[in-house]
Amino acid sequence: MLLSEVVQTPMYTVDLSVLQNESERVIERMQELSVIEIPVLNEGYWAGVFRMLPQCSSSCNDKGIWIPDAPCLCDQTEISDIHIPVGYHVIGVVNQQNQFVGVVHAADLQNMIHQMYREALERSRQLDAIIDHAYDGIFIADALGYVTRVNPSFCRLAGVPEESFVGVHLTELVRNGTFKEPSITWKALQERREVIGVQRYPTGQEHLVSAVPIINETGKVQGVVSTIRDMTELSKLREELSMVQYQSQRFQSELSTLRKRVLTDEIIAISPQMRKVMELAGRVANFDSTVLILGESGVGKEVVASFIHKSSARSEGPFIKINCGALPEELLESELFGYESGAFTGAKKTGKIGLFEAAEGGVIFLDEIGEMSPALQVKVLRVLQEQEFTRVGGIDPIQVNCRIIAATHRNLQERIQMGLFREDLYYRLYVVPIHIPPLRERREDIPALIQYFLNKYNQKYGTQKIIHPVVIQILQNSPWPGNVRQLSNLIERMVVTIPDSLITQNHLPHDFLDLQNQSAIPSANTLKQIQNEMHKADDFTNCANSRGSLNAFDEMERDLIIQSLLRYGSIRKVGQALGVSHTTVIKKMKKYGIERIRKV
Repeated sequence: MLLSEVVQTPMYTVDLSVLQNESERVIERMQELSVIEIPVLNEGYWAGVFRMLPQCSSSCNDKGIWIPDAPCLCDQTEISDIHIPVGYHVIGVVNQQNQFVGVVHAADLQNMIHQMYREALERSRQLDAIIDHAYDGIFIADALGYVTRVNPSFCRLAGVPEESFVGVHLTELVRNGTFKEPSITWKALQERREVIGVQRYPTGQEHLVSAVPIINETGKVQGVVSTIRDMTELSKLREELSMVQYQSQRFQSELSTLRKRVLTDEIIAISPQMRKVMELAGRVANFDSTVLILGESGVGKEVVASFIHKSSARSEGPFIKINCGALPEELLESELFGYESGAFTGAKKTGKIGLFEAAEGGVIFLDEIGEMSPALQVKVLRVLQEQEFTRVGGIDPIQVNCRIIAATHRNLQERIQMGLFREDLYYRLYVVPIHIPPLRERREDIPALIQYFLNKYNQKYGTQKIIHPVVIQILQNSPWPGNVRQLSNLIERMVVTIPDSLITQNHLPHDFLDLQNQSAIPSANTLKQIQNEMHKADDFTNCANSRGSLNAFDEMERDLIIQSLLRYGSIRKVGQALGVSHTTVIKKMKKYGIERIRKV
C-alpha cells in the first residue's frame, strides 16, 4: 500500500511568512483547534512544523517553536518500508516535486504498520500450513539457488530429511547424489522459465517435477518453486482410469443392448418371447441378409423392421416402406419399379423412379408381401437374385443396392400350396425368419405397453390421465385379436374421450367389453364344471394360500370371475349369477389375487 492512499488534509496550515510575523495569532488558532503541531509551508512546499510549547514562566516570551527540519515522506513510498520518526505527531507528505500534498499522523501510521505486520504474519502462517500439509512435495530455492524451504511430503518422496536440503545450493545437491542429473529446479532458475521433467531420487523412484521461477514486476528473478508428484500414484491413477473407462464402455454397451432388448420405439420386450425376438433382430441388423417378419396383424412388424434399419450400418440411408396389399397390381408395380416415359397412358413425360431406386443405400420394407400377385413376385425375385430390375416400359436393367425386409400375417406355405405364392421366392425371403408372437401370448408386456401408450398420448394431447390398476388387470387378461395396434387405439380412445383424470373399469367401452365377454364365455359343460368346483371350495379353509401355477382351467375360472365382477358390479350378484355363495367368490378372488372391483 502506498502512502498516497492514506494521506489526510490537515486541519490547519500556516505559511512561513505569516508564522514569523503573527505567531501569537497562530497560537490562538491552534488553541481553538486543540492541536499542538501544524504544518508550515513556504509557497506550497514543505517547511517543517510549528509546535506549541507548554506554558512557560512569565519571563518566557516564546510560546511555540518552528522546527524546519521536521520529517516529511514521499507519497509514493510503500507503507511497509516506512520507519516512523520519533518525537513527532504530524508527518508531512510531499509529491515527487516536493510539493506539499497532506499529512499523516504518527499514531495512525503506527497502527496501520502494526496491522499490516499482523496480516502478513497470519498469511505467512496460513502459507506455512498449506505448504506443510500439501500432498505434493514442495521445494523452494532463492534467486542464488540456495534451498530455503521444503515440506514433509517432499522429504517423504525424496527419502532425505529436511536438514539435508535447507541452506544447501542446488548444484551441491546434484554433486552429493541427492538429485540425479539434471536438476529440474536449477534448470528453471537458469533459463528463467517453467521446466517440467522427471527427477530421480536416492530411493530409486522417479517423480514428476514442475519448477516455476518467481519473477517480480521489474523482471528480476526472486526464486523458484517446484512441485513434485509421485509417479507411482500417477501410474495407479492411470490404471484406475483405464479400468473405469473400460467398465464405462462395457456398461454403455450393456445398457445399449438392454435398451434394444427392453424398449425400442414401440417395442416392449419384457416377456421372454419378445426378448428373443429383439435379440435376434439386434444380431442380424448389421448383416445384409434378407429378413422375413411373420406375425398377426398389429403385432408390430413394421416397428421391428424399423429397429433393424436403425441398428444397421444402413441407418443413415432411407427406410422405404410400402404395403403390398393396399394397391392394385398395376399401381404397385409402377410404385416399386418405376416407369419410363410413355410407358402407359397418363404416365409422366419424364418417367418416374421406383421405391427400389429410392431405397438406394438403405432398406425397403415390403409389408404384407403375401398379398403380392405372382407376376410381381417374379420381379421381386430377380431383385433378390441379381440385385437389378427394369422399369415398367423399360429395357435397360438398373442395378440396386438396398436391403429387403419383408413381412406378412399370412401362412406362406399354405399360399404356396394354393398356387398364390412362389416357392422359390419364399425360400429367398426365408433367410432369417423372425416370428413376433401375438399379444395374448406375451401378457407380461401388456402393463408396460399400457404405460408406454398412456405416456405417449398424455404428452400428445396435453392430458394427465391415470389408469386404475384394476383396468390394467382387465386389459392384461384380454385376448387382443388386434394385438398391439388394438391396445394402442384403445388407450388413445380412452385418453381423448374420458373427461375424468382417473380411468376406471366403468370407462371401458361397451364394444370392447362385449368382445371380451364373447371371448370369455365358456361352454355349458365347462360352466357347470366351474360351478361344481366353486361349490366344493366352500369345504376348504386354505383357499387363500393355494396360489400356484395356473392351469388352463384355473385361468378360465379366473377370467370368468373378473368378467362377472365387471358385469354385475358386486360379489353377491356374481355369486347369484354363478349359483354359488358370495363367500366362495371371495375365496376364489383371494386364490387368484383378484382385487375387489368397485365403483371409483
